[in-house]
Amino acid sequence: MYSDNKLILQIISLMKQHGILSVVISPGSRHYPLVRSLERDPDFSLYSVVDERSAAFFALGLIQNSGAPVAVCCTSGTSAINYGSAVVEAFYQGLPLVVLTADRLPELLNQKEEQMFLQKDVYDGFIRYQGQLPEVKDGLSEWYCNRVINEAFLELDHHGRGPVHLNFPVESHHTDKFSTESLPKVRKISRVRGDDDPEIWQRYASWLSGRKIMIVWGQSAPTDEALSRAVERFIERFDCVILADKLSNCHTSRTIETAYLALRSMTLEQTTELAPDVVITLFGNYTFNGELKGYLSSTGRPFEVWDLGTSRVSDPFRRLSTVFEVRERFFFEKMCEQAEQQGGMDYYEAWSEVDGAIEEPQVDFGEIHAVGQLVRKLPKNAQLHIANSLPIRMVHLFRSDPSVTAYCNRGVNGIDGCMSAAVGFAAATSDPVYLVIGDLTFFYDMNALWNRHLSKNLRILMLNNEGGGVMHMPLSEGLAPQLSRHISAGHATSAKGWVESVGFRYLAATTREECDAAIDVLTNPAESGPILVEVFSVKEDDVRQLKTYLQELDKLTFGDRVRRRLRRKLPKLFR
Repeated sequence: MYSDNKLILQIISLMKQHGILSVVISPGSRHYPLVRSLERDPDFSLYSVVDERSAAFFALGLIQNSGAPVAVCCTSGTSAINYGSAVVEAFYQGLPLVVLTADRLPELLNQKEEQMFLQKDVYDGFIRYQGQLPEVKDGLSEWYCNRVINEAFLELDHHGRGPVHLNFPVESHHTDKFSTESLPKVRKISRVRGDDDPEIWQRYASWLSGRKIMIVWGQSAPTDEALSRAVERFIERFDCVILADKLSNCHTSRTIETAYLALRSMTLEQTTELAPDVVITLFGNYTFNGELKGYLSSTGRPFEVWDLGTSRVSDPFRRLSTVFEVRERFFFEKMCEQAEQQGGMDYYEAWSEVDGAIEEPQVDFGEIHAVGQLVRKLPKNAQLHIANSLPIRMVHLFRSDPSVTAYCNRGVNGIDGCMSAAVGFAAATSDPVYLVIGDLTFFYDMNALWNRHLSKNLRILMLNNEGGGVMHMPLSEGLAPQLSRHISAGHATSAKGWVESVGFRYLAATTREECDAAIDVLTNPAESGPILVEVFSVKEDDVRQLKTYLQELDKLTFGDRVRRRLRRKLPKLFR
């Protein structure tokens, strides 16, 4: 019988799946649940060495003999320190040593508890990966432990070899129960490299055949011609859809650029059939992250996640199975080389039906109207910078010309430097550069315009509703006066004096007619000099309009309507 401790089960199951089958055990009691469970499993070879200093070097000898990774395990306290010399040696020899140190609960640290010191950083500077595991108390902590253990074992031979350390807590080793009959097959995360055997790539390509593939294209620079060709060949051979937003700058024949709205329009009852079999993620963040998480978790359908172009384990959907440490273009070309048959378009056409049913908001005067007018009137090949907060959400309510390139500081999603980035971009080009920005973000970064490199080709649409409307979105309208005091930083400030003092042509808009006329000027390439249009609206009205529009994407009615059309048009997908 194995321990009933879910953390212990995760460690052992992943040791077995990653091929860590030899374990050198130092005496003690804190690691008893792990050791007893290992003793019950015939797949592991166990060695008992009393002196921890000798035990860890003994493990190095086993590694030198076999070339395979070996684990060494000890109780809490100074035992962990005694492994130090061998860990340093393993680091400089490049030997895959797995150091498993049991510990007491972190809450007890520095509380005069016996056999306890800060173990998690004890090998700092001489370890390829350091993992501090928590107790498994719920689904979130279990997912976290699974991810961290996988990360540790993947680092044993990632761009070189060397030791890794996992520090795991055991609250009460003497009360642990051992009634688990079989080891669970927990999730193993794999890494695939470009020089892996062709059979590995063939296996992945074969798995994709006949499955529904959702490609999630994050924020990226405009796609170069070589990558575009590789992606188009891939989508000809596999049945897939590409979910994107404006920051993806991805314009393929199977791209759904309204992912933010399409995902909001789906429920389990209406669109379970559109759930993917595999999700392939690439590039940076995207504005529909929350909507996609909610959709994928609600379908109840199993799926895998493959992540491209990185060596980091990034698992936002908690289903990551494979990290492809190759350039994105290499992945698509390799899959095409291994593809055995042409794919269909059913999956994309189903999503296209959903996309086609979405209508742009028709609203009274306010910031949503102003943003829509700008997006619709942008000239071809325009460079559009979008500030964080509500502007990035509002821009995605409208369709833009595929030639428009979009940028936003979405790495951390802060409001810092949104205008400064646009000013810097404009300083390096002679083409018009457009910026959509809210009032708080503008005033926060207003020194961006106090710049000797300020370009005459900068065009700014500033949305001034006297505070941060995004802070009002999740809360009731009745709280607006209270929120404006501190939460949304209510104010009565205009940009007019400041921008005129630094050489801008300034236009104000307080009505629909003034707004439309000002945006005509803003988007006219023949106009010279930097221009700023400041649109004045009422924050509460703007928030109400946005909430109303999103609510009008009525999930039940919309879903039934689209589903009936899909069943008629694509019966094979809904068998």
